[in-house]
Amino acid sequence: MKEKRKRSYRRATYPSALRMAKLVDEMPRHGIGVRVKTMAERLEISVQSLRRYVKAMEGHFVTDDEEPEFVIEQVGGDDWLKRRSRQEAAASANIYHLVSVYLSLEIFKMLGANSVFATEMDELLQQIETCLPGSQRELLKDLPRKFFTAPYMPKDYTGFDDILNTALKAIVYQKKLKLARLKNDQRVEFEVEPYTLLLYKGGLYLVARPLDGRRPLYFSIDRLLDCAELPEKFDYPKDYHPEQMIEGAFGIFGGEPRTFFKLKFPPELAQYISERKWHKSQKLESTADGSLLVTLRVFDSDEIRAWIRSFGSSVEVLEPR
Repeated sequence: MKEKRKRSYRRATYPSALRMAKLVDEMPRHGIGVRVKTMAERLEISVQSLRRYVKAMEGHFVTDDEEPEFVIEQVGGDDWLKRRSRQEAAASANIYHLVSVYLSLEIFKMLGANSVFATEMDELLQQIETCLPGSQRELLKDLPRKFFTAPYMPKDYTGFDDILNTALKAIVYQKKLKLARLKNDQRVEFEVEPYTLLLYKGGLYLVARPLDGRRPLYFSIDRLLDCAELPEKFDYPKDYHPEQMIEGAFGIFGGEPRTFFKLKFPPELAQYISERKWHKSQKLESTADGSLLVTLRVFDSDEIRAWIRSFGSSVEVLEPR
């Protein structure tokens, strides 16, 4: 009779189980979910392995309605890992939607508390709020203090409701407009195709192409005397994007980026300058004494010169001479 051979087992380390436990433990900290790439990095595994973990958990972690508790969904082009239950997910989604709308409302209020945008956003905010349970609505009483916007020298558009309404409708429905504004104290009229409503430094601009011109122009909303819808519609141009308007500009006004600026900032301003994106062409270089060299290739405009002058004697202009 053969003697039974004893099997030798490798001591289990259960790495997968430990990672799954860590995943389950971490998810409550992420109210709206977490990017799949981010969670994979925290668990020190590949994205493919994380997907296998979620798949393996489907039959063991379920909601009250027998749906998988852990799911991967695509949001804004990224894959997100979410933990859901029917009631909690609905409430969480609603309150995050409400906060998003509230922040938008704060931005539009800078254009005038009674502007058409603020009014519409306020109505949407109230609609979402009525969908929340009482416990969730209680959390909203301090919303104005929890989320606050410090406006950047905003313009007041309270008296421009008709112009904004007409411009907004024309942009959405692609209707031509007839604009009027002052130029050298004379009324000048334009027939235009309105493409974009642009918010910049607390001001609203209508980007529109005059029918007798080739390029779109900026029309400051608060400088318009009149804005009337014309019966003709237009085809929204496929080759247009508002980014083309600011190509090479330090701000929104400019042209071809032909001028090379080289600036030197002292050590005490190095962090402030380096943590901001002033222009897509910027290049930063630290020096031995802690100063910061900044190079920009932009259109030489009043905007770039005003920005440089705002630092006074703290900035040294190395180029152009």
